[in-house]
Amino acid sequence: MEKKKKPLPMTDAFKVLSFIFAAILISACSKKITFPVSDVVPAAEAVVKVDEDNNSNYEVELEVSNLASPDRLRPSRNHYVVWMVTKNHGTINLGRLDINRKNNGKLSTNTPYEPIRIFITAEDDSKPVIPSTQVVLNSEEFKI
Repeated sequence: MEKKKKPLPMTDAFKVLSFIFAAILISACSKKITFPVSDVVPAAEAVVKVDEDNNSNYEVELEVSNLASPDRLRPSRNHYVVWMVTKNHGTINLGRLDINRKNNGKLSTNTPYEPIRIFITAEDDSKPVIPSTQVVLNSEEFKI
């Protein structure tokens, strides 16, 4: 004798639909930006995802692969630093980008400032106040 499947109660069906709807809204609100190929490090690939939350803050998640260690650049450097050009507040240092043995790196941060471009520089200092001229990766301008 074949068992009949019991239909989901209305509350469970509503919960499932609500979850699906929320997931669609969240993914629709995020912006994923792929960086163009770099002349300095052509094998490197970078993608940044930017989400605006309910408090008008921005979550920035950067992933980089195939990025050689900064000491292999010419001139060689000690660190990579991620910068954000904002809509109304200039250029901000988001932090140091550490590269692992597989030449990959990640940086996640939150900011109250609306980003319009992200770029990575090679630096001697791990906490520079202004970016050096040695830009290794540079996104195009984007809107959230």
